[in-house]
Amino acid sequence: MSDLPDPLTPPDCDLSDFQYMELDVRRLRDSKFAASADGEAFRAGILLWCAAWHQIPAGSLPDDDIELANLAGYGRVVKEWKKVRSGALHNFIKCSDGRLYHPILAEKAIAAFEAKLRHAYGKLLERLRKENKKRAEEKVALVGVPTFEQWKSGEYPNGILPESKQVSAGIPPEGKSNSAGIPPENPLKGNREGTEQNGEGYLNTSVPIGTGADAPPVDPLALAKKEIWASGKALFASRGIDEKSAGGILGQLLGKYSAEIVLDAVRAGVKAQTPDPTSYLTACCQRAVGERAKVQKNSRHNGFDETDYSEGVTEDGRIA
Repeated sequence: MSDLPDPLTPPDCDLSDFQYMELDVRRLRDSKFAASADGEAFRAGILLWCAAWHQIPAGSLPDDDIELANLAGYGRVVKEWKKVRSGALHNFIKCSDGRLYHPILAEKAIAAFEAKLRHAYGKLLERLRKENKKRAEEKVALVGVPTFEQWKSGEYPNGILPESKQVSAGIPPEGKSNSAGIPPENPLKGNREGTEQNGEGYLNTSVPIGTGADAPPVDPLALAKKEIWASGKALFASRGIDEKSAGGILGQLLGKYSAEIVLDAVRAGVKAQTPDPTSYLTACCQRAVGERAKVQKNSRHNGFDETDYSEGVTEDGRIA
């Protein structure tokens, strides 16, 4: 029996599509790694952090000097890599799967992966809502909707509960599903894009979501707020913002904007993995209600020299 600890991140923790990795500036600045590593070891160590972020599982590295030399920027010169190996791998620990894990990177990876799962689950709910609306109009049994934990288990790759298998043929295929059950859906659709411009947004339906035609109705507003709190807090957590502060920011947005607008902003923020969730979500909400021009005008009129996030949001998640 191995005395090594269990892996620090789940085996399916895949952040290879996440362009950004959170950097806890103060934690790094005041760390022993920053204080003790020489220049070459520090450079190699930071490159290995970046490599570990896109490894599977995220936050880990292979325990192989040939691969590590390449990932650390030494190419095939393994001899030079071994000179800095100890310093560059500061705080990495070997786990029972034979890989090297960095506890802090693993902590950040778990938070980011949770946000990714919440976003994918929200997209699944949207698909099933549309399917159940169609079924209600056709007066056929509705499909069952799994909880987040049921869906995450991977036991229901098509997003429907066992008691609804007899009506599953009408569900649009999701394609190949990974072990976490993440649907391979990329585009975000809100009530302001594509066919959604007719007003049929996430909240504009009274169709119940359940396991049958007589299932009790589910309040879509409650579903939207539940996703806002879950996905929003996970997004803020991935950026080192505590749950209380995240709740306060989301509460302020919900107090000023509709749940539908805030939900669209949260989904966009999760997809973009924005490094600044507060400004990004605020900018998305402002754009949704046409407040951006007003913000700019008032800032110029009052002579304020401040950063204005109302110009736009870039595709890679940064505030333009």
